[in-house]
Amino acid sequence: MIGFLSRYDRLFSKEIAALAILLVANFICALTVSILFANQDPETRSMIQLATIAVISMLSCVVLIQLNSSRVAAVAAMDTLVAKDKLTGLANREVFQRHLAERMEHDRDHPFILMLLDLDRFKELNAFLGYNSADQLLQKFAERLGQLAETDSDAARIGGDEFALIVYYDGSNNNLQAKIRNVFETLYKTYMCQKQSIDLTVSVGATLFPEDGRDPEGLNQNAYFALQRAKKEGHNRICCYDEVADSKMMDYHFLSQDMDRALQEGEFKVYFQPQFSFATGKQTGFEALVRWLHKDRGIISPGVFIPIAEQNGLIVPLSEYVLREACQIASRWTNPLKVAVNLSPIQMRQCVISDLVTDILLETGLDPRRLELEVTESLFIDINEQLSSDLLLLQRQGISIALDDFGTGYSSLAYLTSFPFDKIKIDRSFVQNLATDDSSMAIISAVIGMGKSLNMQITAEGIEDHQAYEILRLAGVDQAQGFLLGKPRDIEAEPGEEMRTPASIHSAVA
Repeated sequence: MIGFLSRYDRLFSKEIAALAILLVANFICALTVSILFANQDPETRSMIQLATIAVISMLSCVVLIQLNSSRVAAVAAMDTLVAKDKLTGLANREVFQRHLAERMEHDRDHPFILMLLDLDRFKELNAFLGYNSADQLLQKFAERLGQLAETDSDAARIGGDEFALIVYYDGSNNNLQAKIRNVFETLYKTYMCQKQSIDLTVSVGATLFPEDGRDPEGLNQNAYFALQRAKKEGHNRICCYDEVADSKMMDYHFLSQDMDRALQEGEFKVYFQPQFSFATGKQTGFEALVRWLHKDRGIISPGVFIPIAEQNGLIVPLSEYVLREACQIASRWTNPLKVAVNLSPIQMRQCVISDLVTDILLETGLDPRRLELEVTESLFIDINEQLSSDLLLLQRQGISIALDDFGTGYSSLAYLTSFPFDKIKIDRSFVQNLATDDSSMAIISAVIGMGKSLNMQITAEGIEDHQAYEILRLAGVDQAQGFLLGKPRDIEAEPGEEMRTPASIHSAVA
């Protein structure tokens, strides 16, 4: 209570001073009355003292009432100030969520649209305009948003460039479309900022009450998923919540939230897929592949969780775990086969990869000549001198560097001359289309020719049938990998598997 009052006492210095003066004056007045009427009879003196006390009490009550009214008004003004976002004057997140909950609780028969809005590429605008101009742009956007709100709490700024809006409609589809069109037309007009014309675009996720949810948490979540879909589909659009379309976004969200726990609790496992020589039919090594053995959902494909890890930042610790685990397991093999490990471009840009790999090799005791690091061609779009030097340093230690998934994304044969790779891995999409697509064979032949001229080995992955195997063998590919030859497996659960001398591939596929 003392802390609460001290927060506002500076606002009432005049009233407090007046009360203190009044109390002193009252005391002096009472003392003076006692002295002046000391010679009066006791009954008269008592009457005078009571009258004096009554007057003093009345005056004190008047001052206290005035003081309390001033304090209440000041506290109300302070609460109003705290409830507003300082920059835009809109309601803040807390006030908006409280208003939303009250609206859903007391007006269940009145439908409305909850919209979450995110300004597209605002960080770029911030850098281009400067902080002051960017703030002015936010204020102008907030003004338009406020025009769409029916009450002070229907529009809010809930983050840096994130806003929320409640729009009321009559429940009909025509009125819903009209309301959304009005929002679009109001917000997407050109903005003037510092005499510059700015075409600001917004991604919006919209959800309906009561159709899409009857509690604030669920409604907010649905609007969030719709917003994420709007951004994923290219920004500059309004997406309404769709249970089917947004189920993937919901799944993405839950897996993203659960990934850190899974990493801490050891749910990620390293599996190994064998690689073979076309020339000898003997096994040359393994590729380390990560699998998520979820405690409730079973095995989750890397195609699902790797993109999530790249988005939420967990790709760096996950990649480090796979590298360390693969080296640790391979160091225990009595048959000194190679182990290939994928490196994430994000991981390589965020840390000094040569230091990390060297430390892990020292920690696990694995011979550097038994380690192969696979990097994707996207890394070489804007590779810098430091990163290139790191890879060359690892090469000089005896570590092989392979260009993985070649032929996808930003493919260019020029990448093969940008770095002295030890190996090129042809992407599975070309291998699986060999029998039906002549262009796939043409690309593979070009890669083989270029690789051979640069003294690089060629590995084909994704071999799943005998025909593809024979075509690649005759074409001159060096190594084979795919389900036809061996699926990824948990070597830790199958002790001794890596020490097995495999049968000739030729007899295996005959």
